[in-house]
Amino acid sequence: MRSKRAIVLASAILLSAALYEYASAILSGGVYRILISEQSTIGNSALKTGGLYTLLGSTGQLGLGTLSGGRYTLNWGTVNSWRPPQADVSEAHAYPNPCRASQGCDGVTFTRLTLRATITIYTISGERVCTVQKDGNLDSVGWDLRNTAGSKVASGLYFYVVTSDGSSKKGKLIIVR
Repeated sequence: MRSKRAIVLASAILLSAALYEYASAILSGGVYRILISEQSTIGNSALKTGGLYTLLGSTGQLGLGTLSGGRYTLNWGTVNSWRPPQADVSEAHAYPNPCRASQGCDGVTFTRLTLRATITIYTISGERVCTVQKDGNLDSVGWDLRNTAGSKVASGLYFYVVTSDGSSKKGKLIIVR
């Protein structure tokens, strides 16, 4: 089993090296080239910015060692990249909408948010259900479909208001149990 994993890993590395010259997602400059790819987990949530790029994450060690030279260090692995926080909440929205429990929906994600945002969720009659605080380097935050008391909310139409420094966005959300 271990040798099978090693073969798959070696194949992936060789394929990446072969496609490196032809990849469309490359950050490059006079003295560097970085192949950008996606990964489904976050190793480090510290935001890195510079020039025309923003990267979030850290390199993952694959056990192949580290190469280093006069002005660089290369760790074999990948860098996580996600959309950074937005400048305002004008494009904020929730998904999936509608959220259907019969299709496996057990939470809603609010996305296109700023670095710090507050999402307040209300019933159709205007009663506050809960407040979700977002404070981090990603542009999204989740809601587990529970009210302030920790109980699951009922099926129905809900309203939400996303607020951030000087901007706000209102929306509707449908929950189907």
